[in-house]
Amino acid sequence: MPVPTCRRNTGGSSHRATGLDAHVRTGRTLLALLAVALAGAAPLSALPLVAIDPGHGGTDSGAVGVLPPGAVTGLEPRFNAQLQPVLFEKDVNLDVANRLNAWLMARQFPTLMTRTTDNAGGDMPYTTEGADLKARTDLANGRPAEIFVSIHQNSSSSGAGGTETYVKVAAPEPAQVLAAGIQRMLVACLALPDRGVRERSFYVVRNTTMPAVLVEGGFVSSPVDVALLAQPDFRQKMAEAIGGAVYQYAGLGDPGPICAGAVQAVPPPVPTAIRLARAGSALTKRAGINPQRGDLWIATVRDAAGTPMPSIPVRARLPNGKGVAATSRPDGKVLLAVPRRKGRLVVAVAMPGIAVSARAEVSARRR
Repeated sequence: MPVPTCRRNTGGSSHRATGLDAHVRTGRTLLALLAVALAGAAPLSALPLVAIDPGHGGTDSGAVGVLPPGAVTGLEPRFNAQLQPVLFEKDVNLDVANRLNAWLMARQFPTLMTRTTDNAGGDMPYTTEGADLKARTDLANGRPAEIFVSIHQNSSSSGAGGTETYVKVAAPEPAQVLAAGIQRMLVACLALPDRGVRERSFYVVRNTTMPAVLVEGGFVSSPVDVALLAQPDFRQKMAEAIGGAVYQYAGLGDPGPICAGAVQAVPPPVPTAIRLARAGSALTKRAGINPQRGDLWIATVRDAAGTPMPSIPVRARLPNGKGVAATSRPDGKVLLAVPRRKGRLVVAVAMPGIAVSARAEVSARRR
């Protein structure tokens, strides 16, 4: 519709014309502002809905890690039967999820939390694992969400540490791209060992209908990782790393400053040597090995400086042809029960992504 115009006249008509001009200018200004607002709203309306899934909850604590005395976590104090301060995975997951939710909402992302309290999925009391997991995926699928991020922390009896991100087996490319971006950001921000993107048929990534990942930020079983996970600033870095990766995945480019104070990830030392030695008879007996039938061998994994290396996966081939997989203990040692047969014991480092490997081979039969 054409905008009306008026001619400027002399006398009293001049005042009326000037007032009409003002209304026209005001109308044009409002139309311009409306156009700018609509143009700015278009990208926001296209932002994907992100489902944030804090793992565990309620009577399901998830993994439990022992904290050093006096640790300040900013979370609800927890203690084990020995009255040691401990960290519950469920608490860390919810805290990181809340921080991620706030970060994304500040950037206009629509979000969905599968739980917001210390309960199971859908903020319902925990009954069974199956009901809990189904409630989470039903929420995400029902909206439907366009991105699904499940937040967890890891645990292992091997002393392992580091960060890893999971997708379902044979996941389509969008999920792989999302997982790779999240893993890359987490490693850069947290500076923990990079355990890579892995495939596993976890329920929440298998039963969601959108690109879905499951993040394992750190190991509560690792003294190094659990001390970091206890720190609010570290959990904020984890949230911002995930958020920054989602931001990039949505096609918005550079997310800006994230992970304030994060240090550059340092590549882990490379294992370069394995030392093999037969254990003494006393240690062999304590290990439950009949000295007449077998021996206990100790394989020590070392770096270039000769320092024993913990949490290094190795593979061994025993004299009877059987293969054994193990991980070095905190002292860098791997204990191997070796049958007394003619042949050789071969041990090699089996770390993914490490080009330089260590290998050792000895005659295993006692002379």
